[in-house]
Amino acid sequence: MGLIWVVVILAGTPLGDIGFLVLAFAGLVATLVYGFLLEGLYGYTPGKYLLGLVVIKSDGSDCTIGASILRNLLWIVDALPTFNLVAMVLILLTDDNQRVGDLVADTVVVKQ
Repeated sequence: MGLIWVVVILAGTPLGDIGFLVLAFAGLVATLVYGFLLEGLYGYTPGKYLLGLVVIKSDGSDCTIGASILRNLLWIVDALPTFNLVAMVLILLTDDNQRVGDLVADTVVVKQ
C-alpha cells in the first residue's frame, strides 16, 4: 500500500494542488477499502498473511466486514495525528495488544 502513496506524491505535483488532493483522497480510499475487504472476507491482508497473523473477533469467531470497516476507519485515530504513537501505546498497555480500532470493533490480531 505504500506504493499508492509514492504514486500520489510523485504524480500529484505535476497535476497541481487539485490533482494532488484527488490522488491523495483516492489513495486514502484505496488503503481503507483494501483493509476492509481483505480483513473482512479473509481475516488478513497480504502482509498479515506473510507474518502468519489473522484478525478475529475477541470471542474467536471470524472477523466480519462490519468489524473490519470499524477497525480500519479507526486506524485514522491511531495513525494520523501522532504517527502511530496512540496505537503503539495501546498495544503495549492492553492485555491482547489491541489498538483503538481493535478495542472498538472487538477484534484482536493473533498468530495463525
